[in-house]
Amino acid sequence: MAPPRPARQVGGKRVGGAVYLHASAIDDQTRSVVERAVALADGFDWNVVKIAPGSVSLLLYEDFDTAGFPALLASLKVDLETGKATATDYRKRENPPILHRKETLLPADAPQRPRFAALTRAAEEHGLFAEPTRIGTRRQWSELLASKGLHVEGHSIVPVGAEAIEVARHKTAIPRRDLSQPMQLAIAHGVLPPGNTVFDYGCGLGDDVAALSAAGYEAFGWDPHHASDGPRRAADLVNLGFVLNVVEDRHERRETLRAAWSFARRALVVAVMVMGKADLTALRPYRDGHLTSRGTFQKYFGQQELRDFIEEALGEAPLAIGQGVFAVFRDKDLEQEVLFRRQARAIVRPVGMRPPERNRSRAAPRPGLAERIRPELETLWVAMLQRGRALDGDELPADLLGRLQAAKVSPARATSLCLSDLFEQGELATAASGRREDLLVHFAMLMFPGAPRYANLARSIQRDVRTFFGSHAAALEEARRHMFSAGKPEAISEGVEAAVAAGLGAMRDEETFRFAVPTLDRLPPAVRLRALCGGLLRGGVEGADFIDMKIGAPRLTFIQCMNASARLPVISETTRVDLGRARVTVDRPDGMVLYLKGRFLPVDAPKREEQVEFDRRLLVAGIVTPDGKGPRLAELQELMRKRRGSRSTSPAPAQAAVDGMVAGPPATKAAS
Repeated sequence: MAPPRPARQVGGKRVGGAVYLHASAIDDQTRSVVERAVALADGFDWNVVKIAPGSVSLLLYEDFDTAGFPALLASLKVDLETGKATATDYRKRENPPILHRKETLLPADAPQRPRFAALTRAAEEHGLFAEPTRIGTRRQWSELLASKGLHVEGHSIVPVGAEAIEVARHKTAIPRRDLSQPMQLAIAHGVLPPGNTVFDYGCGLGDDVAALSAAGYEAFGWDPHHASDGPRRAADLVNLGFVLNVVEDRHERRETLRAAWSFARRALVVAVMVMGKADLTALRPYRDGHLTSRGTFQKYFGQQELRDFIEEALGEAPLAIGQGVFAVFRDKDLEQEVLFRRQARAIVRPVGMRPPERNRSRAAPRPGLAERIRPELETLWVAMLQRGRALDGDELPADLLGRLQAAKVSPARATSLCLSDLFEQGELATAASGRREDLLVHFAMLMFPGAPRYANLARSIQRDVRTFFGSHAAALEEARRHMFSAGKPEAISEGVEAAVAAGLGAMRDEETFRFAVPTLDRLPPAVRLRALCGGLLRGGVEGADFIDMKIGAPRLTFIQCMNASARLPVISETTRVDLGRARVTVDRPDGMVLYLKGRFLPVDAPKREEQVEFDRRLLVAGIVTPDGKGPRLAELQELMRKRRGSRSTSPAPAQAAVDGMVAGPPATKAAS
């Protein structure tokens, strides 16, 4: 099913039976009648046209880009039947007409629309348009503003006497050596499949466009400062990366998001700066964000705050694909694929191809052909492992299909070779089991309030259902049982025991299981489901580094750290989710340290043994208690300073622990 086309606004402001259009919004339907009027105007200068039955008025307003509410300077009314033109000059009048809602006169894709619409939203918020018949002239407008203690500063409405600050947005653009994180995540999660087009809305210096183009994507970008002449047209994916966080006007932020969405055929990716990852002490509070020493603005979002903002502005539930990174979909088939991929376990397995056994009693299946198309078979085998099943012809990657056709080998024949003893078939059985479990988690999540619902499944998932369950009804019934199990303490207890036995986390206390978020897709289904349900209320599990799960109650705590790879991570934010009450509470503790981190890492985590040894020395030194309680950051730093001054008298084990904390960078930034 083809995704719906992006919704487009129709330009033009209608008043009575007339329509007002900016000169840039003249289209094929209006061009002929406007040209007739211009031909009779004898070179009259204008920037707005009013088209009414039987007449056209050419209007000259103050410059739209500089005047928030432009005044009318001159007009020329042309009677289309008689050809008579009547001119009026307003330049010397003290009380000329004023134009409001000027964004409605512009083309739907005009780059100025978000800024102009934000001014309109601010005026509405202040109640300035409550009586539209009494604000049409400069005197009326000025008197209304004064009565409310307001004045217009450029494209902002501010209190009289407030400091006017000009934010240097263009200075936030930075050169990149690599593809930005949002685009890397979009590719990794399948939001940007090969062959899709990309519009980088607010492309800065254009490094993402260059990187994507070099990788074979059709990519183009626009930026109001660095690429103002760049194309602004629809694309499969629109990237709005680190744009919203530099816009100081919250209304313009919303309008910018809506404008970017209007260009997206399949999906929009939104990325912002997030709370808890930056030091704000040197920044100056301004509006709902901060000003930097360079005169730029930064708004730091919470994960749930960003999710709610996107959903309110677009009317679509976004999908978290990273910390401070969300995707919004027009193409619901693509959304299902990405949602499933996000909830499914990562499949990282060796290809496992091996030569046929040298058994003289039976002939190997066409060994010559298998060797000749060995790279194609390996590619196909990896694709089969990802699905846990044989693929239909239209599911094969396009490049692989072309290579098989060039080798004159059918997809069925290649699949048959893959299902022979060329590969370790046990890998496919393991992949199938994991895929089936992932599908159950996926369907169970669709039953949770707040999760997206679909009338039809994506074709690839329909095939999965037939292969692993036989029917959609059977899959839903089994998924329903899984969802119910996620609400039962005994099922959670059993799942947690299995997770602890597998070394995927540990008990923080008798009732709380703590695990690192990267291990989520490896946990038993009931535990996974409970964590994912909590993530739906939080705005995704992305951004959290650890999760605490109560076994006997439907409560979770998502823990976000300043630097989760540090040996002593400092907690920047905790989000408590009560699934029973659908309640979310966010807290930003001051200097709380996550101690004994090694206990909660998976047994196969890199450098886990070093972390465990570091934790042991903390215990020996008496800095932390066996249940993980210890001083806050400021107290810990003071303790370290005191112990550093008494190294000669400190017991060896205690001193070793202190040395381990203070060696190299500060403890909160040290690598594990």
